[in-house]
Amino acid sequence: MLALAATVLPGFTATAAPAVADPGGYHIYAHGFLSNGIVGYNASDIDQPAPIQGKPMPGALNWPQAPSPDGRFLFVAPGANPQLIPYAIGADGELAEGTPLPLPDVPVDIIFAPNSRDAYVVVGLQNAQVIPVRIGANGTPTLNGSPVPFGESLDGVASGTVSPDGKQLYVASLLPRQLLVFDINADGSVSPVKQRVSTGLNPIYPRVTPDGRHVYVVNEISGSVSGFARAGDGTLTEIAGSPFPTGMLPHVTSMTPDGRFLYVPNMGSGHISSFAVESNGALTPLPDVAFAPEKPGTFAESSVMSPSGDVLWALGTDPLRGGEEILRRFAVGPDGILDLDESVAVYTGTYVADGRTLSLVPRR
Repeated sequence: MLALAATVLPGFTATAAPAVADPGGYHIYAHGFLSNGIVGYNASDIDQPAPIQGKPMPGALNWPQAPSPDGRFLFVAPGANPQLIPYAIGADGELAEGTPLPLPDVPVDIIFAPNSRDAYVVVGLQNAQVIPVRIGANGTPTLNGSPVPFGESLDGVASGTVSPDGKQLYVASLLPRQLLVFDINADGSVSPVKQRVSTGLNPIYPRVTPDGRHVYVVNEISGSVSGFARAGDGTLTEIAGSPFPTGMLPHVTSMTPDGRFLYVPNMGSGHISSFAVESNGALTPLPDVAFAPEKPGTFAESSVMSPSGDVLWALGTDPLRGGEEILRRFAVGPDGILDLDESVAVYTGTYVADGRTLSLVPRR
């Protein structure tokens, strides 16, 4: 099962937010692909994470979770009972379940537009579709037009992101080894695929830079990141020097809010790969940093960046504790080099971090 999750089933990535001060801290939420329950922590760039009361139980076999960009709601989508479940985020980070939206097939990713009103759920391990969703004022999701099919059998093992200007949806389709470009219409619906570009083996977790000029996608089996220049119409051209090598089984990336540095946890290697992002989009390697040097075989899989851009949080899986997830914090230096905070090593009680199993939501 772990090998299948590592090589066939991706999770989710989130778009970096603008850099802001961090006076009030933020909420961190984690779940496990192979366990039920969402755990939360109130955290900051400097304090120890403090558990949030309650543990909602959305179901197991759950790859994605995603907060709305305005920080009001957290959405999850379990695979055993396909549905999109909204949770209102309280003042102390507590989660209150809302009305779910049934989904027609297994959900693999949840993707938000910057306006917090439009979202897209990629579903269908066999019948790939993008499901456009409209988020109501109380967080209730409803269908926003017809689903858009985009592939053949197994093309739906896919993950995505929306451009900062809200004009394009980018979806990495795993087995066909392609990054797909969709236009987003004024009403939030999406067009049919307008471009397919080739990637490495098992592309997952596309990410657009905050300035919208470049797009990166992790190639899970190839152990690399493919980079693309983004034109005014959203179409893509591969960057010279791409793909850029990472560790084994790279997974959910994070980027600093200024777009200068990219971080790639590797679920098949013991380190996080770090890169400086050049003006032309090329990635220059920085020194790697071990995720858990005191725990051999414990590898990072999912990551999120703090709003300040000064801290990277990463979630990994400890095989010596039956696959229990461990949360760790890294300081981001002015040169982009990571420094492990050895004082933070939180076991979450959830299991197997494969997928977009980690979210960060600034306090409101």
